[in-house]
Amino acid sequence: MGLWSVYFLGKIFLYLWGAIRFSVLPNLLFAAFLAVPVPKTLPLHHVLKSAKLGLSFLFAFLLLWYDSYFPPLLYTISTFQQIGLPEKEYIYRFVMNTLNPLAVLALLFILVLCIFLNRRIKLAPVVVLLMLIVPLFGLTRKDVGIEEYLTSFYQSESKRMVSFEQPEKKAPDFDILILHVCSLSWDDLRTVGFDTHPFLRKFDILFTNFNSVSSYTNPSAIRLLRANCGQQKHEAIYREASKECYLLESLRSLEYQTYTAIDNDAPAYRFVEDIMDHGKADAPISLKGIPVQQYDFDKTPIHNDLQILERWWDMRQKADKKRAALYFDITTLHGGAHWAHEKDWWKRDRPTHYKEFLLNLFANLEKFFQRISASGRNFVVVFVPEHGMALRGSSIQAPDLRDIPLPQITNIPVGIKFIGQGFQDTPVQQEIVAKPTSYLALSWTLSSLLKEPPFSREGRSLRQYLEEIPETRFVAENQEALVVRRDQDFYLYGKEKTWTKLPSSALR
Repeated sequence: MGLWSVYFLGKIFLYLWGAIRFSVLPNLLFAAFLAVPVPKTLPLHHVLKSAKLGLSFLFAFLLLWYDSYFPPLLYTISTFQQIGLPEKEYIYRFVMNTLNPLAVLALLFILVLCIFLNRRIKLAPVVVLLMLIVPLFGLTRKDVGIEEYLTSFYQSESKRMVSFEQPEKKAPDFDILILHVCSLSWDDLRTVGFDTHPFLRKFDILFTNFNSVSSYTNPSAIRLLRANCGQQKHEAIYREASKECYLLESLRSLEYQTYTAIDNDAPAYRFVEDIMDHGKADAPISLKGIPVQQYDFDKTPIHNDLQILERWWDMRQKADKKRAALYFDITTLHGGAHWAHEKDWWKRDRPTHYKEFLLNLFANLEKFFQRISASGRNFVVVFVPEHGMALRGSSIQAPDLRDIPLPQITNIPVGIKFIGQGFQDTPVQQEIVAKPTSYLALSWTLSSLLKEPPFSREGRSLRQYLEEIPETRFVAENQEALVVRRDQDFYLYGKEKTWTKLPSSALR
């Protein structure tokens, strides 16, 4: 086996570190393949030896990918075929942010140790013995009860639905602004020290334990736009649902004029098609004439979010409708995003960039809140991120990667702000919703506010609105990964098609 021992010992180290899985049988079979020599008596001995070496590197790569927490390789290739490769600058910064100095030093130590020992002892028996011992550590202990737990969860969710009733004629009207912000979680805020930022204190209601379910944009948007019904499996959100499930359809039935806006128009992601086909959203407001503020990791232009809001506000005033609702998807915080004028952006620390983008977003939203507040109209603003940025990463998933919907990515800050009669810029007392919630809670809250609007002296206290808000247990999923919380443990169902208890290092 020779210096191939470095490969196996390195993987065992990464497994104990918590960075990868370790599939014992496939690794043993690969070790056996390496141990079988190419007989010198065979014709074309050198050609066959070179072919075996080439196959060895190919098998090593495929096996490492299989043992990693990355999604299936074919799925990854298909994704890049659809959206294209990121900019080379983004790849450079991603690699630099991913490398862990301690892990690199440990792997270098293993390399040097193997070179030293390979001259003195046969490493193959030692490596094989260690591979046989690996299962005894039990770092990937399976739990057979999760499947039944998940089935029960979806059965329960399928029975839940929020209905919207026509407001009383004397009830004060209000507009609804749904600000769907890409790449913002509580973990991201804590990473840059913004989890107590004054902007968050301006919301009258703040959800601190809200699950976005998905860690990708399109499915998160569809789930929000179908918030009236309980949580569905990932594949189900791309099928037609009951008309009562669609949030914007419910608002239209209450004489709301609905609008949709996005700050980028990347066609490769089919975002517009998905929210229109599966979320019943309107065609987005035109971005023509609105300046480019940033570029995304794939050079997609991101337009100025404040000017988009102002364009909608001009449209809304000219329409002069009693009620209006806007769904606005904001991507200014996305991984790899950088200022349009910045040349050497990849040389800068990502958290520094992220702070700048957050401050810019918060400032723009506050400016817009002040502008619509001066109009004298009533507004309910729903600030809800799509998912987190994965700014910090974990032992099983590098920063910027969101293939596995870990709780630190899907636990997002959700706020509801009232602008209008009886409400100040910053609430005297902010109501905190700490119980586990998801999109159904937002739909339920909006339905309750429409039934009894808070913009009157007879309105209920905010605490009364929240007393019966529905809880939702933690289940998060993407197309290729599913994470379930049961009691205090989290379990992953990934490409291995088995349930694996996540190590604590994956959740920190």
